[in-house]
Amino acid sequence: MTNENLIKRDEDTGYIIAWKHKYDFQTGKFDEQMTYGEACKKCEELIASDAEKTYWPHKVKPAPEWHILYS
Repeated sequence: MTNENLIKRDEDTGYIIAWKHKYDFQTGKFDEQMTYGEACKKCEELIASDAEKTYWPHKVKPAPEWHILYS
C-alpha cells in the first residue's frame, strides 16, 4: 500500500461534496467537480450555514470501462 492516497493537495482535481444528515438516515452529494482546496472551503461554508448536516470532500472515481472486459 502506498501513502499517495492519503496525501491530499489543494490543487488535486476530481472532488465533489458529499453530505450526511446528522439525525436522519439521509445522504447525498453535489455533482459539481472541483479541486480539493475548493471543496474544503465550500464544505466549511455549508457547515456554517446548515448545522443539521455534515459535509466533506469526496474523491470521484472514474467509471470502469466495462466494454474492455466484455469485448
